[in-house]
Amino acid sequence: MRISGQMLWRTAGLLSFVSFLLFATGFVLALNPQQLAPTKATAPSRTPESAAPPTEGIQKVVALGDSLTRGAGDANGQGYAGLVRQALEKKIGKPVTFSNLAINGQESPELVKQLSQEQVKKQLAEANLVLFTIGGNDLFSQSGGLYTIDPQKLAAATKELTANFEEVIRQIRAVNKQATILYPSLYNPFGDTEAAAETVQPVLDWNDTAARIAAKYPHVIVVPTYDLFVNKEKTYLYTDHFHPNAAGYARIADRILQALE
Repeated sequence: MRISGQMLWRTAGLLSFVSFLLFATGFVLALNPQQLAPTKATAPSRTPESAAPPTEGIQKVVALGDSLTRGAGDANGQGYAGLVRQALEKKIGKPVTFSNLAINGQESPELVKQLSQEQVKKQLAEANLVLFTIGGNDLFSQSGGLYTIDPQKLAAATKELTANFEEVIRQIRAVNKQATILYPSLYNPFGDTEAAAETVQPVLDWNDTAARIAAKYPHVIVVPTYDLFVNKEKTYLYTDHFHPNAAGYARIADRILQALE
């Protein structure tokens, strides 16, 4: 069968037009790759093994860790832990027993020691939900200064934090096999400073390490917070430029409540 020259020209023209559209689309996305990103932050992902129990079953909450769990920077004195407790009580319609054992400035070796105390073990054994934060002081108190990062000290601190983080989970699990353990991972308070280039990757690497360790244990959830603060530091950080303000803690609490849905 003979195909006319006019048909060949039409076919070639159509193919050229389609190729142009594909090239133009790829060029635009290359200039602005954020168009491929979701417009809303995704909820924390978890496997069925790490899924939280229904919130109606949460009767006692124990909070551990550092100043983030203590609520430093929140003018309302709640912090994320207090806001989570408040939301749980509103949802189930009755009081929730709440113990906040967090200590301002605490680092992971101190948290490991705290978990060996008999009174702490007793409270953990009775808990349905354990909240804890740790790591910010470990990493950034070793930085050499607020905006000066010492790579060797940071690497050593990360190694020690990794071992202690797993030990914290192991010790909690030793006294309580069923409670949900929930860890809000780190955000980067230096994201809008001259230290951003040196701190972004260590924070992301640590968050990945924490998630991998948590995945080895049942009912342990790592809740991402990095995206809640990146490029929004002036809006959601306290005046010390390290802790969240009231609005920042509210965002962390909302993300935690998402994870408990």
